[in-house]
Amino acid sequence: MRRRRWDRPDVHDHVLVLAHEDPGIRETLRSHLETLPGRRTGELGRHPRFRVVLARNGGEAVRRVTRQVTAMAVGLAMPRRNGLDVLKEVRTSRTDLAILAFTRSAPASEAVAAVMAGADFFHECQDDGDVDGFVRSLELAIDRRQLTLLIDRNEAEVEVARAKLARLSGDLARALPGLRPPQSRDDVIPFKDAAKRYLEAASRLFPGDAKELGRRLGVSYFALRRLLARYDVPFPARSRTQGTDPR
Repeated sequence: MRRRRWDRPDVHDHVLVLAHEDPGIRETLRSHLETLPGRRTGELGRHPRFRVVLARNGGEAVRRVTRQVTAMAVGLAMPRRNGLDVLKEVRTSRTDLAILAFTRSAPASEAVAAVMAGADFFHECQDDGDVDGFVRSLELAIDRRQLTLLIDRNEAEVEVARAKLARLSGDLARALPGLRPPQSRDDVIPFKDAAKRYLEAASRLFPGDAKELGRRLGVSYFALRRLLARYDVPFPARSRTQGTDPR
């Protein structure tokens, strides 16, 4: 395969450990991956997306995962240490690493086992030359890991914010006599949870009387339906003895 000419061959989006027992498959995939252009913007010039580090077996794959490695593609049927064992060991120490598990003619149970062991995505190779399908699956694994890390980071930031808000609410309560401060950060709940609790309590005040509930909340009958559905609160429909809902 003809190699591209890069402006910055020393720059890469990802350092990828590619582990497979077949040298022919390793070389085919490596040659294709190293022709893919990088996606980082700025004044870098043209650069490759991947720098590929090869591993012949499971033990070597684990040793190749240095701190510079950001992605990994693991064949499941490897000697010395199978792919599932590699996944479990690497995922334990590298929660940030994007991992693709791949093999040929795999039963569904093998795909499930790979994801449970730590893979971000699973690829079943159609044939030894299925490089395009492999690359698509590898990119999906990278995207999924990045999104997972983003969600985890945001959840951690929310917890920090809740703790700070609880402390600030306590300071406010001391300045306002009669206001009970939160006893812990768990007393400070997200808006969606607070809205759901409020709507549930309001619905209990008007059992079977959706029209009056809507009037008290200042919304129309049909807007009330949408509002309650958004927060997963049961609609206070009239019982048969009370009559049917207006249409």
